[in-house]
Amino acid sequence: ARIVDVWQANTKGFYSHFDPTGEQTPFNMRRTIMTDAQGHYRVQTILPAGYGCPPDGPTQQLLNQLGRHGNRPAHIHFFVSADGHRKLTTQINVAGDPYTYDDFAYAT
Repeated sequence: ARIVDVWQANTKGFYSHFDPTGEQTPFNMRRTIMTDAQGHYRVQTILPAGYGCPPDGPTQQLLNQLGRHGNRPAHIHFFVSADGHRKLTTQINVAGDPYTYDDFAYAT
């Protein structure tokens, strides 16, 4: 089996499990896709927003001490699994985001 899991933040930069507005249902903006026999799949989604660490949280406090920002560029995660292969964890960054080449998580 070939599986592609896709997940992302919404247009406000919130993942469904961490959305303080309560506007999203659990697992919103997440999908598991089975590929066809050739491994092809198709995804249609919205353009997500980038986001930052909670400003008063411990991660941002640590980054402040290091003199670093806590912003992530707009991105979409892909987790690709296939029998007999290691799982691939990757993401695509949205072109034009000001943090595309300055991701605090070094995911660029």
